[in-house]
Amino acid sequence: MNTLLPALLLAAAFDGEAALRHASALAALGPHPWGSPRAGAAAQYVAAQLRAAGLADVRFQDFDTAGVHGVNVVGRLGEPGGEFVVIGAHHDTAPGAPGAYDDGGGVGVVIEAARVLARGRGRRRALVFVSWDGEEAWSTGRATTTGSRAFIKLLGAAARDLVAAVDVEMCGWKGGTPVVHPVPYADPLQPGRYRVVPGWLVSSAQRGARAAGAHLGLGDPHLAWLYQPAARSFRVRFYGDDLSFIQAGLPALFLSDSSFTAFYPWYHQPTDTAERIDASSLARMGEAVLAVAHELDQGKRGPATEPDWFAALGVVMSWPVLAVLAIASLLPGLAAASSAGGGAFGLRLFQAALFGVFFWRHPVPALWVFLLPNLRGALSGKRSAAAIAVMPALALAALGGAAWLRGFVSGMWMEGWELAVAAFGFALAWAPAQPARTARRRSQPAPAPR
Repeated sequence: MNTLLPALLLAAAFDGEAALRHASALAALGPHPWGSPRAGAAAQYVAAQLRAAGLADVRFQDFDTAGVHGVNVVGRLGEPGGEFVVIGAHHDTAPGAPGAYDDGGGVGVVIEAARVLARGRGRRRALVFVSWDGEEAWSTGRATTTGSRAFIKLLGAAARDLVAAVDVEMCGWKGGTPVVHPVPYADPLQPGRYRVVPGWLVSSAQRGARAAGAHLGLGDPHLAWLYQPAARSFRVRFYGDDLSFIQAGLPALFLSDSSFTAFYPWYHQPTDTAERIDASSLARMGEAVLAVAHELDQGKRGPATEPDWFAALGVVMSWPVLAVLAIASLLPGLAAASSAGGGAFGLRLFQAALFGVFFWRHPVPALWVFLLPNLRGALSGKRSAAAIAVMPALALAALGGAAWLRGFVSGMWMEGWELAVAAFGFALAWAPAQPARTARRRSQPAPAPR
């Protein structure tokens, strides 16, 4: 790690082998789903290890949901009151799975991160380490992320002091790459709309990782930028305990080394054992978690929620920047249509209005699909330009279809009328350019006879 970082991160090094031992110990319990005696044993193990890591304040947090009793484990560095950062994972497993990867590795990383940070100095904010129960409650058909929801409820008024929560989920797979998964979640206040991790939090996490020399990508490491419009277009069957925070209007980050394109083949299987994960992968995740924890402890606090954003080349572009890009993409076409005269300008204005409606509802997919067609319609009539302009939309559709076939998505965020608006606006993106080019050809003098 970067030797210029403050003592908070330099007091001790993250030990991937220690994280692996914790993950192995939890997996050795066998399947321990929410509410089971083995889940209780897992909670006891985590509490003992957090105390051994140097946390003096470690408590059990009991809760009951849907007739099932669950137990969270909560440890704190720093005094109660004032701003705090949460770092957590879940110790329960799916029925029938030992859960070494999901989420024994995450719990191991949290315990080892607590040990390192307990030996640091210069903290500005309290650090709260949580092992949640009931993340896998959905597999019983009764509820979702019950432990983290109970944790938030029990925070009460103290929730206003939460800077951010970091959820460490599904990590340690051999060769895994730590990433932030910006999964959109259903907005409980606006049916059909979604909420996503605030852009400032993603930016802070990646800035902290760069400063520490740790790797932290964005989304699926094999899909690059396409992941972001895809996740905003299709309802992904994928979440962690960050779901509870984001739906409650609290900032939260989903860290994992999972990948949709190379998905962990032993997910929720009896074969999800300690042999599937390794210390070096856990160490990479641990270094990323420490870097993010440092940045959130020392950095500026952002708003709890934000409109949508898009990240490219390591820069997170906020909604106002996306809006400027959207307007800029329309200007060449409007100018060309205006010079063409006739009905071209009115048609282009209508297309711009359709684009605006789609952008207002779904800014990232709208820019991804429309940016090049908007520009191509005014700047180039070549077939090669048309082929290039349509490629982002085709790639998005192909990825969505493949994800649906593999069971990763359950539908689209867009409603039928929104898709109709998008399709019509997409078709009209080309319309004004042809009259403009025709007008230019007509204005040119005819060649002189020979």
